[in-house]
Amino acid sequence: MSGLSAYTCTPRQIRRYIIRCMKARRVPFIKSSPAMGKSALVASIAAEYGLMLIDHRLSTSTPEDLSGLPKFITTVNGVEKASFVPFDFFPVEGDELPLLPGETERKFNAAGQCTNCYQGWLVFLDEFNSTAKAVQAAAYKLVLDKMTGQAKLHQNVVIVAAGNLATDRAIVNPIGTAMQSRLIHLKMVLDHTEFMEDVAFKYGWDSRIIAFLNYKKTALHDFRPDHNDETFCSPRTWEFMNDLIRGEEVKEEDAALYAGTITSGTAVEFITFTKVFNDLPTIKEITEDPLAAKLPADSATKYATITHLMEHANDDNFTPITEYVTRLGGDYRVLFFRGLMVQKPDLKKHLAFRRALVELSRYLHDDLAAAA
Repeated sequence: MSGLSAYTCTPRQIRRYIIRCMKARRVPFIKSSPAMGKSALVASIAAEYGLMLIDHRLSTSTPEDLSGLPKFITTVNGVEKASFVPFDFFPVEGDELPLLPGETERKFNAAGQCTNCYQGWLVFLDEFNSTAKAVQAAAYKLVLDKMTGQAKLHQNVVIVAAGNLATDRAIVNPIGTAMQSRLIHLKMVLDHTEFMEDVAFKYGWDSRIIAFLNYKKTALHDFRPDHNDETFCSPRTWEFMNDLIRGEEVKEEDAALYAGTITSGTAVEFITFTKVFNDLPTIKEITEDPLAAKLPADSATKYATITHLMEHANDDNFTPITEYVTRLGGDYRVLFFRGLMVQKPDLKKHLAFRRALVELSRYLHDDLAAAA
């Protein structure tokens, strides 16, 4: 590797590296194009490790937010001095661990540890490279020394920074050399397979979106810095789209709504694509005669069929469904089982699933295959 490519990581790699940085007490700085899911990734790590997430946007900060405000105190000798008092959104030494949501009174185990508290805090410094130079300078101590003004951060605080790429025409300011050496720099790029498994399948996205994004993989994120549309396709805007169509019919009369979410060109393609769902073979036709049921002729309908079958597969109909899926071919078969591994993991115990894993093991993730 050389140049920028050496910093490039998929979201799964970014997740692993953030955790390593947390354990090493160092601060990772994650950069990517807009709307790729950096904030959601950091939030999920905080949840996994029982940390309260403090989302602090540096682009709207002043230096005083990081150094604190002056307060006059009188020393034992009667001398009046000024001391900096940190803002309450930064946990400092002596602060108690915060209670979990819904809890009102701390409970402790025999070792004196709070059992209904967060384990600490994750301070997320988002829009890190969109801040003014004065704020960037004020963040030196926070990032390297874990201090806000003269106060040390609580020992259970970890910090993660994130921002957009300068090449994407986002609001970005150069990071000075003094700050560069205080951070661990990582660049995130999307991986389509990871996104489908870790987001779309995992959170049960609408089957029409899952089918479309597998039919046209480039539509997942089509951001270009010089684009002329009002918006662009991205994990964020597809999440908006998922919210808009869940439980709703996709209609041509709603094209303006979809265009304002995923651009006009993609909206037209998506509306046209969803019409194939009207011509899919029924579950009854497939389960009654999986070896003779009609097969879709084009790739769009095949992707729609696969997501349709994933949605309706269960223990009772799984054997005939897998027989039918086998007739669709390798890529569609792999997509079917990858999706089920995430959406319906209990089906991995089914004999038909085990047989498929043996045949498709080199196409499926080893860790998922081993778990079946």
